[in-house]
Amino acid sequence: MDFKKFLESKRFAITIYVLVAWLVFGILGIIYDTNMSEFAAYFAALSPFIIGYIYGETKRSSNSKKNV
Repeated sequence: MDFKKFLESKRFAITIYVLVAWLVFGILGIIYDTNMSEFAAYFAALSPFIIGYIYGETKRSSNSKKNV
């Protein structure tokens, strides 16, 4: 497989951005002694939006010319 093709994918890019953001915010939350159960609830509340976007891009890419 060509790794460069993965880098051009919007799904791959959004997944990487979200994972990096969660990692950074998680580390900052630990450093600043945040209540981790509230922090986890925040991430859980945002997850459906990200998952929905990735699923939608899987079913029909934004670059697709076909109207569904």
